[in-house]
Amino acid sequence: MATFTDWMRLGEARMTSLATLALGVGMALLAPESADAAHPAAGERSVSGVRITLGEEGRRWTLVPTLLDGKVESFLALREDMAYGENLTAVWYRKVAAADGTESWETKAFEDQDQSKAIRAVKLALALGDSTDESWPVAVAAVAAAEPEPMVKGVLESDALAPLVADLEDPQPIVEMLEDAGLKAAWIGPLEGGQLATAEPGVVACPQHVVLAALASGVEASSVAGADLEAVAFAKLQAGCLGICLPWTWTSAGPTPWSPWVCLGWQVTQGPQYTHCGITCHYERMVVRSRTRVRTQRRLDCTRVSWTQTQTQDGSQTGRCTDDLADEGCDSQPPCPPAPCNPATTSCEPTTGVSSSGWWP
Repeated sequence: MATFTDWMRLGEARMTSLATLALGVGMALLAPESADAAHPAAGERSVSGVRITLGEEGRRWTLVPTLLDGKVESFLALREDMAYGENLTAVWYRKVAAADGTESWETKAFEDQDQSKAIRAVKLALALGDSTDESWPVAVAAVAAAEPEPMVKGVLESDALAPLVADLEDPQPIVEMLEDAGLKAAWIGPLEGGQLATAEPGVVACPQHVVLAALASGVEASSVAGADLEAVAFAKLQAGCLGICLPWTWTSAGPTPWSPWVCLGWQVTQGPQYTHCGITCHYERMVVRSRTRVRTQRRLDCTRVSWTQTQTQDGSQTGRCTDDLADEGCDSQPPCPPAPCNPATTSCEPTTGVSSSGWWP
C-alpha cells in the first residue's frame, strides 16, 4: 500500500515548469437571448450571462456567477470534462460577509456527480426564481443534491488526506493524482491551490480570495455598456497580485457559419433479405459539417498566442430498396445495390442522430 511519502515523490516527479502549469482562463458573454441575465433589477438575485473557463484540457471547468443586486454573490464551478470514478463535478464558491463588513469566500463541493442536482441545490439555497432556470448550462433537476461539504485545496475537509493536503505549499500534483485515481478530488487552478505563482521566479502571490474578487469585478463590469471584462479583471488582479498576468483565454473571432453538409458513402446495414421473387436491403450514410473559431490566450508572461478550433456536427440518413426479382429469376440472389432506391432525402441534410464534437459550447 502506498504511503503519503510515496505519493509525494510521485507528485514531485509530475511537477513541470511554471509556464507549463499556466492555466487558461476565459470570460465571455452568452448569446444575447441569455445575456439579459447579466443585468438584474435592483434587489433581485439572478444568474449572470457571463461564463468563465478555467483549467487545462482534461481538467476544464466553467464558472457560472450568481448575482445579488448586480454584484457577484457566488460562482458555481461545473466540470466540463468527463469525471473519472468518484471525481467531484460541482464546486461552489460563495461570498461571506462578516459582521464588521469584511468579505471572504467559502468553498464547498457536492459529492453527487449529477450537476443538475447541484444547480437545484444552489437555486434553493439562494432562493433563485424559476425564471433563472434557462440561464444555467445544464438543466435544473427536480431534486436537489445533498448539502455540499466544505472543501480545501481540492479535497473535501472530511477526507482523511485533507490535513496533509492543506499543509502543502503546492498541492496540485497530489490532488491531480487523487483525481486520476478516481477519488473525490477536483483541481481547479488557480482557485484551489490558494496561491498563483507570478512570472518572477521564486515569487508567489495571489491568494484565492484575490483571484475570485478579480473575476467578480470582470463579471460585474459586464453590466456597464462598453466595459471590457478582461481589462477590468486584469486591473483588479494586478492591483492585488504584484502586476502579473492571469492567463486568459477568449474567443477573438468566429464562429464562422456552418459549412454545407457533406454526404459520405452509403453502407448496407441490413440485407440482402430474400423473399419469393424479391429482395430487401437497408442502408445508412453519415453526413458531416464543420465550423471554426479563433481562440486567443494571454500567457503568464503577458504575451499572446492564437489558434483555430474546429467544431464538427455529424448525423445520418437512412434508405432502403425492395426490388422485384422476376426479371432476373426468382431463384437468383443478387447482392444489394450500391445505393438505396428509396433514400429518406435527396439532399445531405441529416434525418437522425445529429451530434456535435469539438469545443465545449
